[in-house]
Amino acid sequence: MKKVECNELLSLVVHVARLPQAGMPLRFEATADEREGVARRLGILSVEALEAELLVRRWKRDGIAVEGRITGALDQACVVTLDPVREVVDESVDLIFVPETSKLARIAPEGDGELHLDPEGADIPETFRGDTIDLGPFIEELVGLSLDPYPRAPGVEFSELDTDPDPAGGKVSPFAALGRLKATDG
Repeated sequence: MKKVECNELLSLVVHVARLPQAGMPLRFEATADEREGVARRLGILSVEALEAELLVRRWKRDGIAVEGRITGALDQACVVTLDPVREVVDESVDLIFVPETSKLARIAPEGDGELHLDPEGADIPETFRGDTIDLGPFIEELVGLSLDPYPRAPGVEFSELDTDPDPAGGKVSPFAALGRLKATDG
């Protein structure tokens, strides 16, 4: 298994022209600088660990398949208290890449001229140019997609806040001020 190290941007370059027939296993472990960069780009507090175990192999005639797992640990801010909330990342990777000139890289419109995509169907293959693919941005994207959009610290509940300046006077409609403006207009 090949160990790969990189700089602040996640970059895991694979030379697809040199892939062995059985595929090439890759093990990636992000450095502290890379984890800090990912946290900054994703707008989260920190990425404590980020690893990937991948198998890169040929797919069909000139495509590339990437399969494996991404694991890690990161901290996001609780949407209620802003305290750090630990989240564990454990995502499967199943990507297909084709050269940008491949017919598989284009979606043909149906007879009505519309593009019809099945939300439950397979993803459209990603494209690459030349004989290399940088898997780093795809790893970062998968981590970003795995994040809880509304992380909450354990036991914390969000209660609706009443912003009415006169709570004893009952709820005031947000349109009451517009009604008063209209009454003075005419």
